[in-house]
Amino acid sequence: MNPSSVWSAWKAELLHMVTDRSVMLVMIGGILFYALLYPLPYQKNMPGEQTLAVLDQDRTALARKLIRMADATPQLRVAARPQSMREAVALLENDVVHGLLVIPSRFERDVYLGQSVNVMFAGDASYFLIYGNIIEGLLKATTTLSLETQVISSLRKGSSPVNIPGEIMPFKIAPQGVFNPTGGYINYIVPAVFVLILHQTLLIAAGTVTIKDRARRLAGVAAAPLAMAIPLRLVTFVLAYLALALLYFGFFFQLYHVPHIAPQLPLIGFTLLFLTNTTLFALWLGYLLPRAELITVLVLLSSLPIVFTAGFAWPASNLPTWLDTLTMLIPAKPGIQGFLALNQMGAPIQSLITEIAWLIGLSCFFGVSLFWFAAISGTEPTERLPNK
Repeated sequence: MNPSSVWSAWKAELLHMVTDRSVMLVMIGGILFYALLYPLPYQKNMPGEQTLAVLDQDRTALARKLIRMADATPQLRVAARPQSMREAVALLENDVVHGLLVIPSRFERDVYLGQSVNVMFAGDASYFLIYGNIIEGLLKATTTLSLETQVISSLRKGSSPVNIPGEIMPFKIAPQGVFNPTGGYINYIVPAVFVLILHQTLLIAAGTVTIKDRARRLAGVAAAPLAMAIPLRLVTFVLAYLALALLYFGFFFQLYHVPHIAPQLPLIGFTLLFLTNTTLFALWLGYLLPRAELITVLVLLSSLPIVFTAGFAWPASNLPTWLDTLTMLIPAKPGIQGFLALNQMGAPIQSLITEIAWLIGLSCFFGVSLFWFAAISGTEPTERLPNK
């Protein structure tokens, strides 16, 4: 193979990519646009102090103390004191407050008599982080008050102050979130969505270039042999997207304070495998679809199904077995699962055997099918497409 002809073919591939405004808009504009815009609404990452309504049906000193404790937690701010349950529910339904605390009548009396007391919590569960914040704040306040009243009761019964902590609370719970230490939305969603963005934009860019190249060849425009052009196109897009992936996993993760702990070499190796597989998939689609705009339609229609079956928004183990297996045929799913395990959870590369096997198997299938499509494409009538 003549090096000069290889270089000429590569320059032609680069020229087709960089002079196509739609491709460059997707590759550069789309990548940067999504990276800057998508996390923007969630820059606070964690919901702050949530408004709380308190319906106090007891109106005693202990009830007022519980209200002050709830208001003192970093998660809550008492914003309303409704006089009836109907008024309290209306405040919650109209988004005036996001949480509700109901202190029943005879609250103080039952607490000091050692009887069971039911304190009702309610929160806006349509936003799981807000709901979690409210419940956490209310649990802190009620647990603290419960411990205080138990200590007072033990002292009144003559218990030794030295023994009371062990009697009241024999062990302490110290919760610590793993993989998402702040419990924030950005750390939860951005790592997976960034992989999906790389996958979908790569499908559009490489698929569009391939469909338009088919049109040029069928129109009789001189071009390099497919046995040379396809590998060069694969290398071109993999290298271009490797730079974009490193920008995502490096600069933008740092910008949004997303934890990432994968060693560099395993991360780059898995990234190359994922991008190679996705590019082969894109080129395969380029020989399967007759018009360039169809690949964009396909990407748009597939985005939400990928989100809900990839295993980060909903556990893949809870999906029907046939659906879990079927969706593994899309490179985004093993890619997302592999990147999350490697880069966010700190799993060793050896533990990603399943994801790596899927990606390698899919690469072989797409590669063989791609060259078969390429071999027969010249004999099939295809609609002539504009070059741009």
